[in-house]
This record gives sequence, C-alpha cells and structure tokens, in this order.
Amino acid sequence: MNAHETATKSNNPRLKRIQKVSHILKFCVIFYFLAPLVIIVFNLKGVHLAKGTIAIFNHAYASTENIPNVMFVLSGAGYLAFLLGACSFIRLLSLYEKGVIFGAANISELKIMSRCLVSYGLLVVAANAIYTGGIAFPFALLDGFACPWIVVGGAVYIVAWIMDEGRKIQKEQELTV
Repeated sequence: MNAHETATKSNNPRLKRIQKVSHILKFCVIFYFLAPLVIIVFNLKGVHLAKGTIAIFNHAYASTENIPNVMFVLSGAGYLAFLLGACSFIRLLSLYEKGVIFGAANISELKIMSRCLVSYGLLVVAANAIYTGGIAFPFALLDGFACPWIVVGGAVYIVAWIMDEGRKIQKEQELTV
C-alpha cells in the first residue's frame, strides 16, 4: 500500500466512526469489569454478601458445603473462559481502533472469542448435568445444542471463517491484477 492510500484511509470518515465507536465500547467493557472491583476496594466495610443461597451457573446452593467440588472446578474454568473471551474482545476493539478491520489478527481474535463462548456453553451444559445428579444427562446434551453460548460461539466462528475466506479471495485478486 503506498503513502497516498494510507493517507486516504486514515482520513476516511467511516473509519473514524469505527475507531470512535470501538474506543467507546472498549472503555465500556473495561469499566464493566473494573467498576465493581473499585467499589469493593473503596467500600470494603459496606459490602455485605447476601445471606441464604449461593449460585453457580444459575444453580442455587444453601451453603458452600453443599456445592460439589466439581462445580468449583467448572466455575473456575467458566470464569477463565469468560475472561479470555473478554480480553480477546478488547484486543479486537483495539485492532478496530488502529484501523485494522479485516486483517488476519481480527480473524484470529474472533476465533478465540468463539472458542471461549463454546467452552463456556459446554461448561454450562456440564454444570446442568451435575446439578441434576446425572439424571437428566441425555436431556442436558440435547439442551447443549440449544445453549445460547454454544449457538453464538458457533455463529461467531462461521463469521470468522467467512472473513478469512474473503481475505484470501481479496489477496488472490490483488496478486492476479
């Protein structure tokens, strides 16, 4: 790409809008994660945990003693998948801020996000099966196909694949012309 194309690209009002919206969305996502931590740190005496039930994957338990150890493991793995997906989303927004819209790095971040979404969905299905004591295991597998995390993760992966194929087609066309 020559200097004229770069200058034209950086002055494009659509690209500037994408960069601005990406910057605002990135700020909102970071604020979403940091605000509760700041409130807890500065107001530690005022924080009162709810008494009664504890929820893991939307399954209520009367106390921590009632939670099976495997649910703690699933919860930790789910939290890790969630954080990795959020970090990938922030990196994707950073690429958009830099003006990289259809690059290989964007596709890579989308694929990472899709894997995180599907992983979290599979953990939700496993937690549902464990919560029911394995009685509803066949139904939990059927429920997994309709799990929104898995469906959205699959859709994001398909979008990443389409973008990658489009990038390859564009690269081939640039070489043939």
